[in-house]
Amino acid sequence: MTFCPEVSDDPSLDEADIRRQLDLILDYADFQASSRRRELLTYIVEEALAGRASGLKATTIAMAVFDRGSDFDQQTDPVVRLEARKLRRDLDHYYADAGRDAPVRISIPKGHYIPRFSKLNTAEQVEELPLASVSAAVPDELVTANTASIGLSEKQPGRKHLHLALIVTVLLCVAALALFWGYRPGERTLADSDLPVDGAGILVEGFEARGTNDNLASLLAAGLSQEITAALLKFPDLRVYLMARQGTAGPGPSEAARLHSLTQFVLNGSVWREDGDLLVRAELVRNKDARVLWSHRYKIGANERSIADIQDEISSRVASVVGQQYGIVRSELKQFLISQESNPSLSSYACVARAEIYRRTLRLEEYLKTRACLEEAVQKDPEYARAWAMLAYLRNDAVRFGYDKELPVNEALVPAREAATRALSLNPKDTDALKAMSHIEHYDGNFERSIDYARQAVEANPNDPETIGNLGFMLGMRGRFSEAVPLLDRAIERSVSPAPRYYQMLALSHLMKRQWKDMLAAANLAAVDGMGVTYAFLAIAHAELGNRLATRENLEMAEERWPLLAEDPRAAFEVHKLDPALLDALVAGLKHAHAIASKQNSASR
Repeated sequence: MTFCPEVSDDPSLDEADIRRQLDLILDYADFQASSRRRELLTYIVEEALAGRASGLKATTIAMAVFDRGSDFDQQTDPVVRLEARKLRRDLDHYYADAGRDAPVRISIPKGHYIPRFSKLNTAEQVEELPLASVSAAVPDELVTANTASIGLSEKQPGRKHLHLALIVTVLLCVAALALFWGYRPGERTLADSDLPVDGAGILVEGFEARGTNDNLASLLAAGLSQEITAALLKFPDLRVYLMARQGTAGPGPSEAARLHSLTQFVLNGSVWREDGDLLVRAELVRNKDARVLWSHRYKIGANERSIADIQDEISSRVASVVGQQYGIVRSELKQFLISQESNPSLSSYACVARAEIYRRTLRLEEYLKTRACLEEAVQKDPEYARAWAMLAYLRNDAVRFGYDKELPVNEALVPAREAATRALSLNPKDTDALKAMSHIEHYDGNFERSIDYARQAVEANPNDPETIGNLGFMLGMRGRFSEAVPLLDRAIERSVSPAPRYYQMLALSHLMKRQWKDMLAAANLAAVDGMGVTYAFLAIAHAELGNRLATRENLEMAEERWPLLAEDPRAAFEVHKLDPALLDALVAGLKHAHAIASKQNSASR
């Protein structure tokens, strides 16, 4: 069969090849598209194969796939345009992962709904890698972290191993070049309305190996950019491009400049040897002003670890900083989205950005505005998984913070569970949806299921400090501190701005061990949230340390912010389904704090 040039200009392609590839995509278990986007992909492919490509317009697609009527207006209802953009992202992820060696590529050129079919050669099979997948301000100053030490075996390789290392280095460089030369233009800048779907753009440049004769440094450098790219693929709201270092076979200045113009951030680095150790420097630069936003040096010692292990460790750490929800890149993205709230095409994405900010502050005034915004967003864009996930969080907050007083807890949780279930049906690996469901199961008394969902979120993205910290928090709620504390410590270490709730849970772990100075230190770090529960922890620690005035002041602050705590401390904490031993310790601690504060009051009189 001969296709029209707009669909394919390759005469060797036939319908069987294309349908076979379509089946492979749809049957792939980790294909991220929702059921409706799968229908969209099938529809446009079948229409193109039937010779009706010219009829693939927004109106016909809306009526055939999205159940819209003949009065559909794409200006007021952008469902086709938004879902097509998401489908492009889903296909990009497929071809960056399972479809890397696929013989046929199915793509949807930007600005059109007509699919294009092409055969992939070796260089094209490893193409652009888009990044897949709360409010700390972006640090205004240059951030330079302390040197991190990582062990590595420094045994000198024999000739056979040296040859192998050189071969691997060459292959990795070839792969990097393939990634660059397979790049397709047409992505958008931060000011473009397509950004919320595609995410903020990051260009990962090949790491430089300093020293021309250092094969070990060269081998480590050659694989780092690929490993960092793979780690960043697990984060939402981001795009990533991989570019080999400039050289005789690399991109010329004009191509490099074009790639820089299509992204907002550049991640690069270098590897070198110093006094027998290998050192790696990574830094994140903002394109528009060439400002270094983050820089870190990793020191690799002489322990028994392989190059692959070191690459995994460094790439995981770098991705954690760059990709995390409250880090530099996604904070700038949130600021942009919130500025676009009045734009009908971006309002749902702006709403999710606002929800991420609310999740860090948990302020009632933000809750009311954000809840209303999310309820509207899921009606406007019912296929947007992250909007459903954030709505599940806020509906659950209505239960745990007592905003919904008309229904018993088990009934009030039903809408929250429905939202989380909907999000997971759209994207089973959405970490926000998995975390939301872990909270819902906890407040519904299903503690093991709660922890299981939290573990699934970590499995979906082990490089995200938020997923790690959430698992630690849920374990801590059940008093399992031997498991919780290492996870919380890791989340704190890898967070640009750690969530106060991590320190709250560490304070509780110190409470159970009667480590009062450590409890006070952790609670002080949590106090930036201004929540009543944190002031209660401070009051308990100060009371045990004999600080009477501080005990009274923190009790007053706690009870002002959390009135139920003054009326019935046990009932206040029982709402949160704490482990019984933890609940008893808190009630006893507050009773002692009141006794200490009363002595202070008596002494004052």
